[in-house]
Amino acid sequence: LLGPQNKRLDEANPSVNAKLPSTEHNPGGGRIKALHPVIAPPGRMPSINIRLYEQKPVLPHWLIERQALSAEMMDDLQTCMQDGRRTLICGGTRTGKTTMLSALCNFLPEGWRILKIEDPEEIWIDRETVQTVEARPQARGTEVTPYLLADGVDDAMRMSPDYLIIGEVRDGAAAMSLFRALMTGHSGACTFHADSPREAARRLATVMGADSGVRAHEANQMIADAVDLLVQIGIRHEIRRVMQVANVSKELKSGDVWFEPIFRYNEQSPVGNPAWEKLGELHSRNSQD
Repeated sequence: LLGPQNKRLDEANPSVNAKLPSTEHNPGGGRIKALHPVIAPPGRMPSINIRLYEQKPVLPHWLIERQALSAEMMDDLQTCMQDGRRTLICGGTRTGKTTMLSALCNFLPEGWRILKIEDPEEIWIDRETVQTVEARPQARGTEVTPYLLADGVDDAMRMSPDYLIIGEVRDGAAAMSLFRALMTGHSGACTFHADSPREAARRLATVMGADSGVRAHEANQMIADAVDLLVQIGIRHEIRRVMQVANVSKELKSGDVWFEPIFRYNEQSPVGNPAWEKLGELHSRNSQD
């Protein structure tokens, strides 16, 4: 499994992340995380974690049936994707960020050239017009140059995409490349690890400052200029829920990114009958432009 990916697991390389290829019986593929016994406590077995991906494209109505969001919310998200609005999907670990993005990609217009930049590839879009670019780490013990998410975004800009997708922004360099692309008129979406819209803005500004030297105010303005809509996901009662859908204001308030809620999950609603409050309207494209 590791050999074709130019990776290895041994005492010199005790931890490895690898792709699980798709097969006839597991068409979705997956990924593995493996630890060598040299870094496991004495007497313990080595650790292998396997994460399997969906074995077919995620359909929007599945999320409605699983009560992750309401049909009205999905209608607004469909409008956003069909219009090519720039969307940021946030949530904590295992909240379903990638699943949500995969589902929303079904709404992208037929014929659009979609470019995915991922590390590793997870999003399954059943279209012939999809091009995937996959990041590659530097092979340990070699001088092989790594291929980063930021490199993928820069290359994608020369490939005439109608819609640009980054599976997950993990560092400031990737955020900078993506936001620069979105600010120049490209449409796209990405996911980011954060438990609230405010935390998302703070963490994005922090990683952009740490990795790219961008000052906080400049990072906040870049986020406001580059993102139209934020979808916040969480887990309540062991069920994935969309906690909030919000417009991203194009003007900062007191130097901070400002979010204008459209829908918000009602924390008091019954487990089996979730409810969302309608707090606003989706901004028109004219107001964003």
